[in-house]
Amino acid sequence: MNNKHIIVGEYMLGKKYELVEAFPPELKEDAMRVLRMMTQTNRLDVSSCFEVDVKGSRLMIPERIYNNELSLSNYQSLTNRQQLVVDCLFTRHHDGFIREKHLKKIIHQCSDYNGWILPYIIRLTGEYVIEILQVIKENVGHIDKGIIKDFITENPRFYHTIESRVESYWNCYYRREYPAKTDYVGFEIIEYFGS
Repeated sequence: MNNKHIIVGEYMLGKKYELVEAFPPELKEDAMRVLRMMTQTNRLDVSSCFEVDVKGSRLMIPERIYNNELSLSNYQSLTNRQQLVVDCLFTRHHDGFIREKHLKKIIHQCSDYNGWILPYIIRLTGEYVIEILQVIKENVGHIDKGIIKDFITENPRFYHTIESRVESYWNCYYRREYPAKTDYVGFEIIEYFGS
């Protein structure tokens, strides 16, 4: 192996392990175990990140990941909390079907884990895949409103960006199908979050 491959390999390995910052400090060991199991699908592994604060911890969550899902046996070998780490990460996957699959696994557990799952769900609200938005709408009542309020209060800029994206995607992709904003699922979710 030549030096170029070693340097690129170390860089990619380093980028992957930066994902530990997508979780609160108390999950570092859980996140590291998960990250050791993950392999990349191609030369990309992580795109840029967005920053949010959750109860005093700054999280750096990737916009997109380009990693293979864990095998079922690897996934099942993890603790419940480590499985949640996997599921949160894969809500950021470049494939919308994979995002939706992992969203369904985390949305009922958001209130049980001090709100660190919530930014993954709220970020999906600001995306254009309507099937994912339907999953959020159908299950948003399972999320403690106090956790939502605290998160929005702690992250007003991030949340404003999500609201703007909902507006933009409605305008760009769904305005003809849903001429009244109130009929578009993204606005229904935002209205729930804001209540």
